[in-house]
Amino acid sequence: MNELIKIHDPEFNKQEIQILSQFLEENSKIKPIFNLKGFLFGPFYLIYKKAYIEALAVIVVSLLLVQIGFILHSFIFLGLGTILPNILGGWFFYFMYANKLDRDIESCGKPIDKTCLGQKGGKSIGALVGSVLFVLFLFWPVIYGKLTNQDITKDQQKYTKKVVDILK
Repeated sequence: MNELIKIHDPEFNKQEIQILSQFLEENSKIKPIFNLKGFLFGPFYLIYKKAYIEALAVIVVSLLLVQIGFILHSFIFLGLGTILPNILGGWFFYFMYANKLDRDIESCGKPIDKTCLGQKGGKSIGALVGSVLFVLFLFWPVIYGKLTNQDITKDQQKYTKKVVDILK
């Protein structure tokens, strides 16, 4: 994270650089090597660390690969779309999180405000819980079908046939 201090060094005075280095020290005990938490939890760990834009980018890339896999009937793209968020979270977490911290420094402006940096940094358990609940909401039909031993695809085909018959 010393790169961020070097980038912003000409913009700020010595006291502000000290505040900035203290903020980076508190929020970035991360090294530019493999991040196990990022690998295991993928975009959820980015959401937990308040790197929302980076998490969204990882999710969009993953969904695009999955969609390409469905369109091309390719297990390679499906597998890559499924595994890619964790690979990105593990190997590139440092760079994504450094980008988030740089954005935080830029948004707090000059002179550096400790309270602004304190609000932007840290962790968000609420956002993590919300994202997990959102994913559960998206997968609820599949979970419900498994719990009640119902085949959702047959019901979907039945309703699709009714809609097609109505539109004819």
